[in-house]
Amino acid sequence: MIGKIPIGVPFFDAEFGGIYPQRVVLVTGRSGAGKTVLGLQFLDQGLRLQERALMLSARPAQDLVIMAESLGLNVAAAIESGSLTLLEYNEFVPGRDHEANIDLPPDGFIQLKEIIEQQAVNRVVIDTVLPWITLPNPAQLPEHIFSLLRAFERLGVTTLFTLPKPVSASASHLRKLVEDVVPISLTLLQEPSAPSRKMIISKYLGMDTIPEGFNFEIVPRRGFVLFQAATTPEPTIPLPVAATLAETEPATRPVASSYATPSSGKARASFASMVLAPPPSQSGVPRPMPASPMRGGVGTGGGS
Repeated sequence: MIGKIPIGVPFFDAEFGGIYPQRVVLVTGRSGAGKTVLGLQFLDQGLRLQERALMLSARPAQDLVIMAESLGLNVAAAIESGSLTLLEYNEFVPGRDHEANIDLPPDGFIQLKEIIEQQAVNRVVIDTVLPWITLPNPAQLPEHIFSLLRAFERLGVTTLFTLPKPVSASASHLRKLVEDVVPISLTLLQEPSAPSRKMIISKYLGMDTIPEGFNFEIVPRRGFVLFQAATTPEPTIPLPVAATLAETEPATRPVASSYATPSSGKARASFASMVLAPPPSQSGVPRPMPASPMRGGVGTGGGS
């Protein structure tokens, strides 16, 4: 029997037993649906299991650190220990404004492969995978996507791909091509008027009957939490007591959700030079580890 590993979302892992190791999971959703948050929880789960992790994102690295800390994930310690590497598309392609504008160089995967092997990475998040699966010739897409996914799997890493919600027929076709190859595909939905978000299991290889999905919410310091609709009215608190609670209850920091505007005019970089962190003069976030041969112990990025 093929074993599974946790993805890092308690209600999903309890229902499915986790995901298949050394395979690719696809997560689709519109901007703000929770794709990046899920990716961070996926990496944090790996760090808790003494795995090494890497994330390539369209978001600035410092934004990722802020988001992770708002979820209660101590990624700063993981970055400093070298067990977590953050890379960002913006440094790789100066002037990036939209995911569709990212155009990776031909040797992009080779350089990323070298980082994964040198750092002995176990879990990878590609947020977003769109630049890797777009080609000028649509006829080549099926073979290209199949080869890309198999290449990640041959590296021996468990990978989470995110993909924007399709807004055209060609985008829907692209998503279907990826979904046909991956063993697990999830869709995150967020409706402005709905009290909760929705996780739909679009595909789970090996299951004849797939649950309809989960209603969830993203809670500061906790991340993805199963949504529980209120069935009874809230008890009325006398005014003096309510005032006391308001004064003593600690404030929570919302999860960052917006992309920062990329800077322009930067020199084109390679993946090997993209391990990012704030400059040494900025305090509060440690300098990340360069892509170099793996050092001794493996740190953890566990959070509450």
